[in-house]
Amino acid sequence: MPKRGGKPNVWNKHNNNHSEHDDRVHNNRRRVSFKPTHFKGKNKFRDWESHADMAFSMEVGQNGEQPYRQGSFKSRGGRHGSPAPRTTKKKFVPGLLPWYQIIIPYGAKHEKDVLLRAILGFISPDVFIPHYFKVNGNAAIFYVDDVKIAEKLYYADRKIFMSDGFKLVLIVKNSIPTVKVDAELKEKMKMAMVKRYNAATKALDLTKFHADEELSDVFCALFRPVVMITAIDIIAENIPDLEALNLNDNKLHGLDHLSILCSKLKCLKILYLGDNRIPFIGSLDPLKMLPLVELYLKGNPLVNRFSDHDIYVSDVRKKFPKLVRLDGVDLPPTIGFDVSEDVSLPARQQSFLVDPSGQDLVREFLTQYFAIYDSESRQQLLEAYHESAIMSMAANYNTNDNRNAATYRLNSYISNSRNIMRITERDYRRRYLKSGKLHIVSFLSDLPKTKHDLMGFAVDLLVFTPAMIVLTMNGVFKETHINGNPTRSFHRTFVIVPNNSGGFSIINDMLFVTNTTKEQEERSFSSGVEPAAAPAPAAPAHDDTQRAMLVALAQQTGMNEHWTINCLQETAWDFQRALFIFNQLNSEGKIPPEAFVK
Repeated sequence: MPKRGGKPNVWNKHNNNHSEHDDRVHNNRRRVSFKPTHFKGKNKFRDWESHADMAFSMEVGQNGEQPYRQGSFKSRGGRHGSPAPRTTKKKFVPGLLPWYQIIIPYGAKHEKDVLLRAILGFISPDVFIPHYFKVNGNAAIFYVDDVKIAEKLYYADRKIFMSDGFKLVLIVKNSIPTVKVDAELKEKMKMAMVKRYNAATKALDLTKFHADEELSDVFCALFRPVVMITAIDIIAENIPDLEALNLNDNKLHGLDHLSILCSKLKCLKILYLGDNRIPFIGSLDPLKMLPLVELYLKGNPLVNRFSDHDIYVSDVRKKFPKLVRLDGVDLPPTIGFDVSEDVSLPARQQSFLVDPSGQDLVREFLTQYFAIYDSESRQQLLEAYHESAIMSMAANYNTNDNRNAATYRLNSYISNSRNIMRITERDYRRRYLKSGKLHIVSFLSDLPKTKHDLMGFAVDLLVFTPAMIVLTMNGVFKETHINGNPTRSFHRTFVIVPNNSGGFSIINDMLFVTNTTKEQEERSFSSGVEPAAAPAPAAPAHDDTQRAMLVALAQQTGMNEHWTINCLQETAWDFQRALFIFNQLNSEGKIPPEAFVK
């Protein structure tokens, strides 16, 4: 045993080995110092990480592996037996943009293949495409277009060891490459489109266009509006009759700039927009003018917003009515009217008869009914209604302003109005129905006295069979026993059935009353044959149709030529309307005897 303070053991001086239980340190130099002499002020720990990395890297062996000592702290910058420093785990935050820039400081010292092989080996089995790889100074830079890959690379920071023992620093930023649209870029885009075009089907496939090998050295992402507009211009110039376009997997978000498709590619009928980032169904509005028959949207957030697939299909069809295929599935035929665009509407006519043979019956019925309705007593209408007839009346104001003036108030009708928009309870709705002809005629007798503008009637005969007749009418009437004789507009529907006596009876009567519009009020009671008026002067020469109408009306009415011409001219040469008015006025005794003098 050597004395305390004596010479050191020679064996220990020249032998670096020591007992596995010997934890003594044989070098008095301190490898890591925690003295604050070199770090002053509030930033005294700012170089902790860099110094820790330097100390740690010096302990790495030639094969890139860290030497292991039992019981020692192995983290970077740690001293044997020292506690681990407190660290905060980094968190990856996905960005709004679908592209991520990867910066590797001092990555230029490695060959591209060696660098990428090391990264791919670390994140295996995942793979990625390093878009637009370049060297900028000492740094290597490339882009990825997958958020999952970007996250894995973010957490791979300082965990990949190269052959020289250094760790790779990976900086991940949410950023997109820059692009300059020039003649060179357009030529490359055109060459990429040539091999993607199918002339037989007039279809162009631009799926994941930015990843095309022809565009490997430029950033040509179609979600950039300037790039998409350039692509559409190239298509319109070279393939103006394109019928199918596939834009799947291009990270499209906003579609406002795609509205030019409607004017530049008018033959486009098939459009694929799957696996993009289209958020809402309203985002498709710029494309509504396209005559699409097939659309593919699967893989977009907008599809997941619909919990009911039928509602999804319905909403898409509202924007594209001619759609027959959606997301690769044939759609059932739509319910509606498919009218071709070049078909003109039929000529306007005041009245419609589903069967011309019913015109005489309709004319006689309306003439008799309103002659009694406008008389002093409406009791004779008992003969017009069926024993089991039902009637209802509804009334409403055109605008709230109509309620203010006394002449516009509908008090006589509102109190008995069966407006099912206002009356929702079933019992109350039943109370406002009038059942049986006695109840109906009693109700009609209590309504204000009227005078209808017969020449202003618009009558439609909708059903005409031996078992049922349905006719509707619109018109105007005056209230004759109220100051100012206010005018009202009405709509009425009659359902008529045969009765036991060989005639016809009303089985259902629906009446709606409201205020007249300004135009209705100005035109009401402004036409017609005035009983006291002098015969009209001789009419000029008439065509064959008008002469035939003159002869027929004169034969059926017995009037002379002057009154017949006057009647037809007042009704704009509408034969049925002229005959109807004649019968109405004749039943009231308002046509003077001289009309029949020949």
